[in-house]
Amino acid sequence: MQLQEFTLERIQSLYENLVELNLSDSGVHPYKLSELLTSEQQAELLELELGYGWTNGFVELRETIANLYHNRNSDEVIVTNGSAEANFLMVMSVLKPGDELIVVVPNYLQIAGWAKALEVEVKEVPLLQGTGWLPDLDMLESLVTDKTRMLTICHPNNPTGSTLPLSQIEKLVDFAKKHDIYLHADEVYKGAEFDGVELPSFADLYDKAIVTSGLSKAMAMPGLRLGWLVGPAEEIYATWQSKDYTSITTSSVSEYVANIVLQPEMRSKVLNRSKELLTENLSIMQQWIDENSDWVSFIPPKAGGMAFVRYELDVNSTQLAHELRENLSVFVLPGDVYGMDGYFRVGIGAPAEHLRVGLARIADYVRHQYLGGKS
Repeated sequence: MQLQEFTLERIQSLYENLVELNLSDSGVHPYKLSELLTSEQQAELLELELGYGWTNGFVELRETIANLYHNRNSDEVIVTNGSAEANFLMVMSVLKPGDELIVVVPNYLQIAGWAKALEVEVKEVPLLQGTGWLPDLDMLESLVTDKTRMLTICHPNNPTGSTLPLSQIEKLVDFAKKHDIYLHADEVYKGAEFDGVELPSFADLYDKAIVTSGLSKAMAMPGLRLGWLVGPAEEIYATWQSKDYTSITTSSVSEYVANIVLQPEMRSKVLNRSKELLTENLSIMQQWIDENSDWVSFIPPKAGGMAFVRYELDVNSTQLAHELRENLSVFVLPGDVYGMDGYFRVGIGAPAEHLRVGLARIADYVRHQYLGGKS
């Protein structure tokens, strides 16, 4: 097995904790436990026995997660250590050497990386900026063979923050049904739609859908490291067998908190906080784009904690990111990590003042270093 370097995670791991202003994150500014739990719940947490739990997630939590979807039960859910483990288990359990995987790109690319290591052939369908970051659906049919096993999409999308209209969601489902393939969707940003209308889950539309989700992004609790997969019971059981070879179980502390925050009323409260913060920051981002429209542009995201910015400068995106980090102590994610030079990703889930200061530093630096001081 030959793993390619996961460039996105590597560059963030190296630098995100070494700068004053980290604008590379794609999630929402995290909660504190004291903000989530009542005094009674905090006391219960302190009395929690730190033993092993169910290796596929304790039953009550799996039932709570299943209730987030239509007509799903606890046997169709596995609880994981973050959505990253969920993706890993899914790839290791469902795909095999010689299979073909169609990936809608740009994408988080963890799944594609693991698939390539397993000698799965990866084929790409691009999101097109000219259509508002919608996929070229006509291209799908040209890629299908009798070896095609799965189509995977990140929805809402990382890094563009785009979402599909219901008509395109239905077309992807119809495509998967027609060819009897799995449809995997990474839905970690679901619930953070700026218009307040939560998108349907692919798990509600297709019996062979497998979805990844978790508490890290829209739910603003990355430190709990709690994610899940929802899908057909047989495939979920296979991921449970794989989990026996990985982390065995998830944290009892994280499961306790997760079962509280995923109850309907609390989940709604958490997501409303995320949407309020992101909507305010999107306004800051839009104003900055307007003020600097001579060198940056973007299609405003519709969901999630990031904006994908196109720039018109004669400099590679990784080089630019390092210049901003080294000279300004501001860190953005270069488009190179998605194979898309000429872009950088800005996290808009940070505190508003944090975002304002970072963007102001970037604009000032670019004007002096690349635009001859023009304002």
